[in-house]
Amino acid sequence: MLRKLRAAIQPPAPAGSGSPAGQPTAVMLSGGLEVGVVGESHHQDALTAIVGGKGPESVRIPTQATLVPEPDNPYDANAVAVWIQGLKVGYLSREDARRYRPGLLALELQHGKPIALAGAIVGGGMRADGPGRLGVFLDHDPAD
Repeated sequence: MLRKLRAAIQPPAPAGSGSPAGQPTAVMLSGGLEVGVVGESHHQDALTAIVGGKGPESVRIPTQATLVPEPDNPYDANAVAVWIQGLKVGYLSREDARRYRPGLLALELQHGKPIALAGAIVGGGMRADGPGRLGVFLDHDPAD
């Protein structure tokens, strides 16, 4: 019975575990603290595709997201992009990227693969002023 319950609450395993196209399967980490993703407003088309289109109700879709350092990012040398199902959906905030990037790089080196976190795509639906935007929240353990 416990196995059935665990399976019911496990997020689905999207293609490539959220890794960008051509990347190896990611190592999933878990945690109980939430970290938000920023810049989703620039990636609404990708998020809408991942959740299966726009609908009248808001959504909360469990997901897996791969964290991808972007050392050549013209705006932030510490940038960490967030990818879900092969699509870029945003970034860690500048502060979070600066704090987590060294550990992220160390974990990638240790495992030889990208690092992924469980999370959720939330929002959407129809609002009085039009369609709601989608956002992404990830679960992590700062000790990692």
